[in-house]
Amino acid sequence: MKLIYLFAIILLLLPIKLSAKEDSLLRDAEIEDVLKSYINPIFEVAGLNPKSLHLYIVNSKDVNAMAMGGGHIAINTGLLLRATSALQVISVLAHETAHLADNHIMRGIDAYEKALLQGLLGTLGGVGAILAGSPEAGLAILMSSQHLAERGLLKFSRMQEGSADQGAARFLDKLGWSSLGMVEFMDLLRKDDLLSEQFIDPYVLTHPLNSERIDFFRSHFNRSPHAKAQLPADFEDNFKRIQVKITAFTLNPAKTFARFKPTDSSLLARYGRAIAYFKNSQLNESFAEIDSLLKDYPQDPFFWDLKGQILFETGKIQDATKAYEKAVELRPDLPLLRVSYAHALIESGDKNKLEKAFSELLRAKTEEPDNPFTHRLLAVYYGKKGETGLAALYLAEMSLGVGDLATAEQQAKRALHFLKNDSANLSRAKDIMEEIKREKALESSWGL
Repeated sequence: MKLIYLFAIILLLLPIKLSAKEDSLLRDAEIEDVLKSYINPIFEVAGLNPKSLHLYIVNSKDVNAMAMGGGHIAINTGLLLRATSALQVISVLAHETAHLADNHIMRGIDAYEKALLQGLLGTLGGVGAILAGSPEAGLAILMSSQHLAERGLLKFSRMQEGSADQGAARFLDKLGWSSLGMVEFMDLLRKDDLLSEQFIDPYVLTHPLNSERIDFFRSHFNRSPHAKAQLPADFEDNFKRIQVKITAFTLNPAKTFARFKPTDSSLLARYGRAIAYFKNSQLNESFAEIDSLLKDYPQDPFFWDLKGQILFETGKIQDATKAYEKAVELRPDLPLLRVSYAHALIESGDKNKLEKAFSELLRAKTEEPDNPFTHRLLAVYYGKKGETGLAALYLAEMSLGVGDLATAEQQAKRALHFLKNDSANLSRAKDIMEEIKREKALESSWGL
């Protein structure tokens, strides 16, 4: 699991970039794989291509998820920890998919721009929260704005939320999955609303948005032939695993130790303690836990991935490469595992392993073209090979990917200088310069 800090503000339609000051993106092969196993079937019945999905896990305690343009869905770790079942998370993902399928994001931008013209909105963050179906959070940010624009956007948001709820129910029916998860999750949200009444605009309190949505899903659940349908057998087990993983990595280790006593030898207990011991710098205990898991589950790629990470981050690079290699062997379809493996190969200091690292990075880039960290490692590879122009090109790619336009422009210009005789890569450097111009123009039009 890695926390990736990015450098640009979130926009609703633009390529997703999170502010380093507020949130971070969490990249983890296992968590992403589990969530995609939930959402890919939903995309298919919604008429969307699962390959168009860009899933972002935001390390935030806030209970929230957001659909954005271009197949982008962000889900907070707070939501994953607040949910009590895989079905609840699946229902949320179905709801967000409906926003994408019904093109709500473009309509939301239209509504937002109308409000901007009136000069009645506060910050983009508040608008993002409103359009994501969390008007209370949005209003907390927009307290200084005038009520007319707020109410207009809230009315729009309620309409879109109702439409997305209907879409989610339709997708769940097509899959033969129960809508109980959304009923349960809406109940949780309503309780949260009641606990935070003092922070909500009174206008919102008089419009029981969550109650209306709960009524819809309860009615749907009561008449659905799939009300008691069971999810695939591994869905719930995998959900419990990623909850333990998120808790152990992102919260105080004491929380994990309190839940899983040393005498608890279950998979979840050992997994959680392995991570918590690692976070607590108790490395002998951490290795003991992960090795016991690998003894019992030698074909689990994510246990090998965790061991690789612990070895890598504690300076045991050679051993880390072996663990990552095993993880890739078991799940060759996961590009994040390949990137971790390549990183370890590069950091091993063994020049003979550079070409293997390069081949792993190229394959990872084919499967996930827009990972900035892959571009960074390719820049390191070319730097070690003395190919300055290509190193600059991939640094430009990386910087563009994280929204650092100044560095992207600087490195793209260097690439243009050094790649004069490389027509294909020279063309890509020119393309990057054009993308930078477009993004600058777009930022300017939004007043950023």
